[in-house]
Amino acid sequence: MLDIFRVTLLATCVSSLTHHFASTKKYIFGSRPSAGTLTRYLVAPTYELLNEGTMEIPFSCNTTNFRSLHLSSSSRNLGIWGTASTGICSVLFGITSDGYTTIRSKEIVGDIHSLAWSPSGRSLHALDSSSSASSTTSITNFRITDTPNLEDVTGIDVLSNVSSASQIVSHPTGDWVYVVTRDTNELVTVSLQESAQLHRNATLTPSRHKLLPLSLDASQFHTTSLAITASRTSLWALSQSSNQAVITAFGLNVTTGEVIGVAARASWKGAGEGLLTAAPFEAGDMVAITNSPVGYVTILGLDSSSLTVANEPALGSEHDFLQPIAVTAAKRSGIEASSAKVKSYGRVILEDFLNVGEGVWID
Repeated sequence: MLDIFRVTLLATCVSSLTHHFASTKKYIFGSRPSAGTLTRYLVAPTYELLNEGTMEIPFSCNTTNFRSLHLSSSSRNLGIWGTASTGICSVLFGITSDGYTTIRSKEIVGDIHSLAWSPSGRSLHALDSSSSASSTTSITNFRITDTPNLEDVTGIDVLSNVSSASQIVSHPTGDWVYVVTRDTNELVTVSLQESAQLHRNATLTPSRHKLLPLSLDASQFHTTSLAITASRTSLWALSQSSNQAVITAFGLNVTTGEVIGVAARASWKGAGEGLLTAAPFEAGDMVAITNSPVGYVTILGLDSSSLTVANEPALGSEHDFLQPIAVTAAKRSGIEASSAKVKSYGRVILEDFLNVGEGVWID
């Protein structure tokens, strides 16, 4: 099993202070939004994390105190990319892993707090939910060349009738991008094909998928976290209320990335603001969930060997927290989304910490 728990200690936060992580071959970067800083940690052979220094995010939007700082990395380049947002003003930035070179975009009116990469690594999709009040969400597309400057905007795609968008992820080989909405608890999918044409602006009508079953009161839940596994066959979304969490795993067409349907659902009790991190290996369709409930790290996987049975208990007392939710098999484009089961691989509580931020997998 890969070691997630030791690295997750670095993600620990108190009160509203949150750390986000992007990994390179040797480093992990942590962020402090309220201080507007990034800290680089060297990952030692023992998995010990050595603090190598802190740098400030370039002064933007008349502040260095941001409401959110989101970090991302791309397998196509060695840089760390991020977006800093005050809630009404945002700036994108790129930093080489050595910390010596920094680029930034112009200030953007809006709340950009999530990034996703195209399969080629040549397009960076920035999710802007600033226009949620008018029931529209936009995706600003930046062209990333060998010498990027974050000023080459190839177009802005508007998602009609989509509000409170919270996170965007992209399929690693297909054209599909996936967005979850915080307040309406929906998975929104749209195909964004890379185009050589500059300044392409389009209003898109996305496909929609409900995250919660009809048996639950959706008005009591919100959705903020989304992850696609390395196998490219499943997409996971986490929805939470004040005392319950629901995990939904969607089956994907492994080639195109199109959503087939809900593969499995499960729930557990406890408050927290959980974050999903997909495992980097293809077998098992596994994810880690931090801080749901508060202070816990949980490992879940998708088991397709047996069909989900309503109210079937998990094996072993250490897995009793997980309660399956029955789903109905769906067919789309001739492909059947057969029911599977969300499987628990266990969870651990970090008793010394009040709150846990996002985790990373280290091989």
